[in-house]
Amino acid sequence: MALYDWEGEFISLLRNDSGRPEGLEVFLQAQRSFGEISGETILGDVAFLVIGNIVLFVYVQLMLGKFNMVETRPVLSLLGLLATFMAVGVSFGLCSAFGIAYGPVHSILPLLMLGLGVDDMFVIVQCWQNLSQEERRLELKKRMGCALRHAGVAITVTSLTDFAAFTIGASTVLPALRSFCIYSALGVVALYMLQATFFVAWFALDQSRLEDNRNGLFWCYKHKNWTPNKCSEYDLCQMFFDKIYSKYLLKKPVKALALLVTAVVFGTSIWGVTNLRQEFNPVWFIPQSSYLFQFLSRAQTFYPEAGERGTVYLGALNYSEELPKIGYLTQSMRENEYISFVDSWYDLMIDYTNSSTGEDITGQSLNESFFRMALSEFLYSPSGSRFQNYFHFEGNLTAMEPVPPIVASKFDYSHRSLDGPGEQIPAMDQTKELVQNANFSDFAAPIAMMYSSWETDKIIAFELVRNLSLALVAVFVMTLILIANIMSSIYVLLCVLLTLVDVMALMTWWDLTIDTVSCINLVLCIGLCVDYSVHIALHFMQVKGTRDERVQRTVKEMGPAVINGAFSTFLAFILLANSDSHVFESFFKIFFGVFIYGVFHGLVFLPVLLSLIGPAPYDLDLHALPEVIEVEKRSKDVVVIEGRTYSQVHNVRSNSSYE
Repeated sequence: MALYDWEGEFISLLRNDSGRPEGLEVFLQAQRSFGEISGETILGDVAFLVIGNIVLFVYVQLMLGKFNMVETRPVLSLLGLLATFMAVGVSFGLCSAFGIAYGPVHSILPLLMLGLGVDDMFVIVQCWQNLSQEERRLELKKRMGCALRHAGVAITVTSLTDFAAFTIGASTVLPALRSFCIYSALGVVALYMLQATFFVAWFALDQSRLEDNRNGLFWCYKHKNWTPNKCSEYDLCQMFFDKIYSKYLLKKPVKALALLVTAVVFGTSIWGVTNLRQEFNPVWFIPQSSYLFQFLSRAQTFYPEAGERGTVYLGALNYSEELPKIGYLTQSMRENEYISFVDSWYDLMIDYTNSSTGEDITGQSLNESFFRMALSEFLYSPSGSRFQNYFHFEGNLTAMEPVPPIVASKFDYSHRSLDGPGEQIPAMDQTKELVQNANFSDFAAPIAMMYSSWETDKIIAFELVRNLSLALVAVFVMTLILIANIMSSIYVLLCVLLTLVDVMALMTWWDLTIDTVSCINLVLCIGLCVDYSVHIALHFMQVKGTRDERVQRTVKEMGPAVINGAFSTFLAFILLANSDSHVFESFFKIFFGVFIYGVFHGLVFLPVLLSLIGPAPYDLDLHALPEVIEVEKRSKDVVVIEGRTYSQVHNVRSNSSYE
């Protein structure tokens, strides 16, 4: 604690430039710098998240409700967002209880839950708004059942697909990705349960409040003789998809253009993916405006020859007999093309013993007692005293007495300046191989601070391909089981694959690399973009008519939910564009691509594809409900007053479908 406080004073003193000569710049780092700057960055990004959530709340309120005192839904909007944060709490709580590690990348999980949760909210509300006139005449609980008959299937398909994708991702050997996928999988399950119960229950209460003409914010106040103003009854988003988008999208020139754009973008993206670099550097996690980043960048600029420093640790060897192995290892490391310097106590001990005793012990095994005494004299000599801390003995080291048995020792080395994973990975592997080939009798290993990053670079490309491939297989299997149509499942998989390739190409052009953060974001990419396509494919299977008629109705009824869910997710992270954090900056760039390409493939490419070669609908007409048939048998002209149903004309011939 005293050292930590001292470092704080040290940093504060050197960063204070008052009284400093003009033109003199000071760059510094301390042991506490990484943790301190990371904490400041997280706190700074919390402000962006809070503002983003406020913007998201306003948008959700505008889309769920209408501009009048009764049909506005601020309380429901707030409770819907609360459900997403409750899901995050469940995920964090359960994972923490089971000791699953939490890392810096996990801070984007609330944004993921917001994206998925808001999407489910819009789907439920949109299915409520899509109820037919006959279904609207039912009592509230039956109307809610009609809405959930469609919305429940949609959110179940997307939630189980997301859960499967994250569960597959949890099988990776990368600890950060595995931990995040476990958190995400539990979060998806909790979110599904909360949206299907907590949100739906509040939605039913809010709808009961609305039908009783009670104020949208103050539920206890009832408006008498209330009628909505005409302006508030216009749903511009619904009108756009109904009157404009669904009609123009199905014109032959527009279809041809949509397919052409998709093919050109995909072909260009394949070229972009081939140029995607693989590199992971922990320095990127430090904000560029921080003093630590400036120190590290200046060090690299002014001392480019200074490479990564490392240490070889040796265990409880038989040092007197294995001394030649240590000499062979140090010589081999000096001759390696990737190592610029070796600072070994062995070489200086050889020189000291030769000068003090006249005996050259190079490459020789020594008598145990002679070795212990020679080492003791060396460690108390001017050239060897600095190596006392390089040994760990069973007892205390005493001058003029043989050293106690050695428990462990070490020596240092430095790599030359290495250019990217193409040199870093071979340098690390060759160093480890040299130590292994020395064939010591006990523990022996080289360790450097950046080796963990280089190990990540070594396996991350394979892990990325593996995880994305398995996640795509999981998406196909789950959609096939839940949608129960192989062609629809193939189309959904195609949309997800196209989006994934386009996003990876965007990473190339936006100067992102394959690292732990981008791997996590690409798995999330699958989880989000599958939602956009599944809603369209599933609804297309549930309606009847010609292909064009089914597409037109699908886009009209599900288009608003898809675009609102996607745009609300975009609003949640739009402010992260100004973040100094590599985690949030990567998240913004990748999810911007998910928003653009995912919406394009879900609302443009997939409807066009379905209009051309879409599968036949389900045999069961989900829109014809027994309760509706009974209502039509009893009455054709029904009046609803303050939520109560009054019949005026009886015994009218039934119609089995409202289509």
